Amino acid sequence: MNTSKTVLVSGGTGLVGRALCRELSRRGHSARLLSRSRGDVSWDIAAGTLDSGAMDGVDVVVHLAGEPVVQRWMRAAKARILSSRVDSARLLVDTILQQTQCPDFICASGINFYGYQCGSGVTEASPLGDGFLAEVCRQWEGAAQPLVDAGVRTVFARLGLVLSAKGGALPRMLLPFRLGVGGRIGSGEQYMSWVSLQDVVGSLLMAIEDRSIEGPLNVVSPEPVHNVDFVKTLGEVLKRPTLCPLPEVAVKAFFGAMGMETLCSDVGVVPQRLIDLD
Repeated sequence: MNTSKTVLVSGGTGLVGRALCRELSRRGHSARLLSRSRGDVSWDIAAGTLDSGAMDGVDVVVHLAGEPVVQRWMRAAKARILSSRVDSARLLVDTILQQTQCPDFICASGINFYGYQCGSGVTEASPLGDGFLAEVCRQWEGAAQPLVDAGVRTVFARLGLVLSAKGGALPRMLLPFRLGVGGRIGSGEQYMSWVSLQDVVGSLLMAIEDRSIEGPLNVVSPEPVHNVDFVKTLGEVLKRPTLCPLPEVAVKAFFGAMGMETLCSDVGVVPQRLIDLD
């Protein structure tokens, strides 16, 4: 058993945050929830304020907070998606740097860092890609660069598509299949880099407990799948047909750029650093 740590978690009311806090407590760590109104510690990102003493006794800060990506990307929505991640990260980073003993910083990011049409074989060594979400990830991770420069252990957990029956993307996917109108998206040949909620929590716990881990960390299954195979498996599990494809032109018409960068993305990511740590 590792030494007990005190972990400050932003976004602790979300799917990943709730599961992480439960597991931290189960493993003997202390989880403090950072929230605008429902946490142990309060903050106001717009005002740039954080409770005094928020970092007292904190060993690790895990930053998971951010505006949902799945929405129409109107100008105001894109601004919220970006600022909710970058401004909050900057506030945490500035506060950490004011501490006599700086806690470690684990910042959620996304495999969208690599773009949305990069194909297979993507590792932590792969370059920044194109698209709005890649730019969000660039600025999100960039907000923590002062910590890296100061020698503070910093981890960028680049999450894939998190699958859980308790929330996130999967319940939204299930409805068309249950109605019998599920099917591949676009050509179906694009790679999907997915990860179970349990493995996300396990990877974050590893990053919290193992201080040798720093820098980018792809948090995905070691075996990305083609969309058509994912759809087929989902249909078999639900015992429903998968005969109604959603053409790329329809994705673009209904969901715009958001759909093209998420539903039609072709990103086959390998968790090389996690594999090397095994």
